[in-house]
Amino acid sequence: MIASQVRDELLQAEHVLDTKFSFDQAEPFYRRCLAHIESAPEDREAIEQLLIRLFRERQISSEPLAYLMHVLRWESVRHAIEADLRSQTAPIITGVEHGKVLDGFEADWGNKVFYRFS
Repeated sequence: MIASQVRDELLQAEHVLDTKFSFDQAEPFYRRCLAHIESAPEDREAIEQLLIRLFRERQISSEPLAYLMHVLRWESVRHAIEADLRSQTAPIITGVEHGKVLDGFEADWGNKVFYRFS
């Protein structure tokens, strides 16, 4: 149940990004995702797999995942994204979005200036 709520919030956030091009308007969806995630620590593995799948299937872009990983820093997600990047035949060309997700793990993530995190 929590995973479906997280998915719905992320898909709504992605819609905002795709139609309004606004990080500011997408952030409330990310915060609700975090609240759902924090309310069900026992669902962490399922949520990790959901996030990876949504990104791999291009249902969400790098931005929502980078935001969540900037806060959560889940190593299993980092490892999955790194593995995807290593498996690409031309990662310089095709791995840009993966790199953006990995940037989200950094304390000095460039896009954090666009968010309030509150």
